Amino acid sequence: MSQRRYGFRAFEINDVINNEKIRPSRLPVDLGNDGGEGSGPGKSRSHTLQGDPEQQGAILGTFSRAEMIYLDVTSSCKSEQNTGMQRMTRRIFAELEQRVEVTPICWNRAGNVYQLLGVTERKLLTRPFEIRSRAVARPELRGQNPVAEFLRLMALPRFAIANELTSNDVFLVPDVFHDVRRKFLPTVLPRTPARTVAIFLDATSLRLPWLYADRGPRYRAYIESLAQCDLVICISEEAHNDLRDFWKRFGCAPTATCVEPLPGEFDNVARDTGAGSSRNLIVYVSSLDPRKNHLVLLRAADKLWSEGLTFELQLIGRSTGPFLNKVVVEVWKIRLRGRPIRWLRHVSDEMLSQAYRDCRSTVFPSLMDGFGLPIAESLWHGKPCICGGNGALGEIARGGGCLIVDQTSEEALAGGMKKLLTDQESYRRLRDEARARTFGTWKGYIDNLLTHLRAVGPEKSVAAPALN
Repeated sequence: MSQRRYGFRAFEINDVINNEKIRPSRLPVDLGNDGGEGSGPGKSRSHTLQGDPEQQGAILGTFSRAEMIYLDVTSSCKSEQNTGMQRMTRRIFAELEQRVEVTPICWNRAGNVYQLLGVTERKLLTRPFEIRSRAVARPELRGQNPVAEFLRLMALPRFAIANELTSNDVFLVPDVFHDVRRKFLPTVLPRTPARTVAIFLDATSLRLPWLYADRGPRYRAYIESLAQCDLVICISEEAHNDLRDFWKRFGCAPTATCVEPLPGEFDNVARDTGAGSSRNLIVYVSSLDPRKNHLVLLRAADKLWSEGLTFELQLIGRSTGPFLNKVVVEVWKIRLRGRPIRWLRHVSDEMLSQAYRDCRSTVFPSLMDGFGLPIAESLWHGKPCICGGNGALGEIARGGGCLIVDQTSEEALAGGMKKLLTDQESYRRLRDEARARTFGTWKGYIDNLLTHLRAVGPEKSVAAPALN
């Protein structure tokens, strides 16, 4: 038996957790022969790879036979919440699982420990809407609460990253964390021989202090903790510049960084090349978060309705903050006046894709974003998007298919929506630009991600030079 326990006692006592048989091919080391082909001491784990043989060979050339990628999926395995962060994490896991050995782990806030996933957590990670498909306002409440955390703490095996990771392994954190990990990881990461990599999304909580004054100290600790990684991969140039700027302000010694934009490919959906929707429907996909600027959008839409313009407005996304979110209250007030507006809440991928297909155009008036995934998804579906041109929003919008406006201005937003509703020539031009846009695929993104992980080197190098 290997000295690398990986919580093996839990598996030895009972190799079925929540009625799910643990697959030896997904464990980081051999557990002895359980009768399956390829198991037993000294056997390679490459038999679990799927897909093109040449691609498999390339990946195996990149990663050693004994290597495991440990993926922190904390926010993506406890509920069906599927905002941009969770969509990214779930797709990264799905793509990595087809190529290399990857073990998802989650942080338990009740015990302040990492744990392996049970059957429910794995289903929520891989097929969240098969468990709970009904549209809800706050999808995270059912699985991300103290009772659920305590039950997971009692039921799931723990994983001690300080003891279990080896120099062959990679510890990858693709999502932001504001819990005890911001203090725990900086003490553990420098002491583990594994390569440690994080994906950085944005610094909006620090860039918009008038909206997020309460998040400042926690987010600063998060930014500082990233400097302890061997590599930080930023999803946009703006995120990259912000990260290095805040490291400088906070007196952090910068680690290696690079930029790898997210792909615009929408899961299992072909590009839209049809005639387009005949409905005057505008869709806004975003959580009801203060920086997403819903209230200005609602005033702009109400202005156009008052002028006699006929169109529908749909909001898609979960609620945040107080139970009586200001945006929800305002939507109720507008509906009581008979305006054609609907809040569909947090919906499944299927419903989201259908909304993109049904709409004439989309709007994304967010004040600041790390990438602007709904813009990319709108363009993927061949639908023009009205958005701002600052920062990462401008990085994706300037490629075509977007009507760039001052999203802080009610007048500018109203003017942009009116133009795409009434100016057919402008609408067709932007629609054609959207359909002509080329986007990276998830396959290409994972190719580049694996290249970045390899660049960190087989031996950990805390003083590695910046890649960008």
